[in-house]
Amino acid sequence: MRVSTVSKKIYQESDIIDLQEAMKKKADRILSMVTTIENEVTSNNFGLYDDFIKKIADFDTLSILVETRLQNIVPGSTLAGQMREQYNDLRIGVVHGQIKAGIKFLFVCTASNTLPLGSQNLFKEELRRLYRSQTEISLPKYKNQLDENVLQDMSLAELILQEIIEKAPSLLDFNAD
Repeated sequence: MRVSTVSKKIYQESDIIDLQEAMKKKADRILSMVTTIENEVTSNNFGLYDDFIKKIADFDTLSILVETRLQNIVPGSTLAGQMREQYNDLRIGVVHGQIKAGIKFLFVCTASNTLPLGSQNLFKEELRRLYRSQTEISLPKYKNQLDENVLQDMSLAELILQEIIEKAPSLLDFNAD
């Protein structure tokens, strides 16, 4: 039996530079939205937050493309280390922003013992997103790049997650079909 091998494509630095620039633009837009969310999201106004989540999804998709190319960059690349560092900085910034926005969203949602009308699915998604963000930002590869603000927000997110786990049965109807 013959096994065919698939060779991985090797990417040139130029294949990555434009994608990282696009990633930076998306990150800047997301981080500006975080500030707006922190100031303006209320239990009656989730539209902005929904738009934010769509921007995060676009950024995450672009991140996958960049990360794959960085893993397969031409051997001997003089910019590979710098490009990986920039990638990590952008990921940390956006994930931190996502944690901050998620904290705000969850504070708004859990201000009472019942969720605002129509927000249960969004709440569940945000709970998972916050958990994944906290898990990602805790990866060892980011350990030396986290500043005090990120660490404080991670601790706050952990407390919120613990509180929500305690309140979950009253906030979420897990018995519904």
